[in-house]
Amino acid sequence: MSFKNWKIWLKSKPWILKWFIFLVLFRPIIDNLYFLKNVSPFLSPLYIVGVLTPLLVIATLTKTPRSQKSKLDKYFRVWSVFLFIGIFFVIIFDPLSMDSMEYLLKLSIPIYIYFFARRFIQSKEDLNGILTTFLYSGIFVAAILLYEIVFGAIRVVESRGMERIQGSFGDVVSYGIYLTFCFLIATYFYFDRKRELPKIKRARTVGIVAVLCVLTLINIHHVASYTIFLGILLLFMVFNFKANKGAALVLSFLFFLIFYLFGQPLIEEKVAPLLETDISVYEGDQGSEKLLHGRVGRWTHMIDVFTDENVFAQFFGYPATMKYAYHYVGVGAHNDYVRILFLSGYFGLFYYLAVLAIFYNRAKKMIMSTRYLAFGTLGILMLYSISIVPTYYPPFMYVVMSVFAYVALPKQFQV
Repeated sequence: MSFKNWKIWLKSKPWILKWFIFLVLFRPIIDNLYFLKNVSPFLSPLYIVGVLTPLLVIATLTKTPRSQKSKLDKYFRVWSVFLFIGIFFVIIFDPLSMDSMEYLLKLSIPIYIYFFARRFIQSKEDLNGILTTFLYSGIFVAAILLYEIVFGAIRVVESRGMERIQGSFGDVVSYGIYLTFCFLIATYFYFDRKRELPKIKRARTVGIVAVLCVLTLINIHHVASYTIFLGILLLFMVFNFKANKGAALVLSFLFFLIFYLFGQPLIEEKVAPLLETDISVYEGDQGSEKLLHGRVGRWTHMIDVFTDENVFAQFFGYPATMKYAYHYVGVGAHNDYVRILFLSGYFGLFYYLAVLAIFYNRAKKMIMSTRYLAFGTLGILMLYSISIVPTYYPPFMYVVMSVFAYVALPKQFQV
């Protein structure tokens, strides 16, 4: 979507919907004011937005007409029931505290963002408008990155012996989220704008975003983001071969040439140190619990804790035990499948996976460009879920649930 068309689309939206566009646009700035929450929750834009967003979503749901029913909606509703059962017990354990209120807002993010997106996304133009807005928000992220590279890091954290730049974000994952989705969106528009723009202009945009992504990757040293970026790149090449074999061969040659010239030293310096522990596990020098920076050991322990609980807690979520559960249902799990299992039990995890399966089945029947976008979105969600908790990050959900909402539309509205 061109900037001119984006402005027209923006002006066409009523304020009951327009607030979400500005939220997506300015979210990186809000996230970079993360440190203010340590001063006072009343001065923190993160807390203010965290409270206002569900209230605005409720207002939108009461003042806008319902979307046509979808099978995806049905399964989302069932999943949300089990999520809210878990959230209910989290709050009952520690009622009226700041922690319980914060967890209420965070744990329910995927639910209220999805049902809002179902009211917002009514056509492909709406989807492209949100994706374009996310790309524009990435300009601020790119500016922070370039500032840190040129003038020195704003904040540095150390992990696995490597120094990671983090800006003023709450953690390094935020950089990863923006780089992966910006690259996915840029490559999606490469396919979707085939009739609007010449190939050179579309490839130029992809190239600029790709360079910024590589710069981000080699400075945040995040294994999951490396893996997902390469996964999107591979998916892009596969779809490119289907769409235009000539262009795909040229792009493949350029990528392989760049990798041949710069890839080996980059891997040795930036990637290999991150995998030393995993390599030592495969060589038999360390136990399997050390895999993925010790996450496998954490998950094994958590699963043992979960399966030792009563049957009701296993089917409806660990919070039903009325024990302290924050470290199990929050970011501490370092795996979204495990986190969702703890929060909503076997029932909740089953329906979450069912939602993903239905999304995939609907996506594979779509036209090439939106099928690429849907597959890429699902891949990012599922891969990040192995080592982090992506459904806990609002910017992540803005994109994912917008794509889910579009896929949920009847075919006649997917234009």
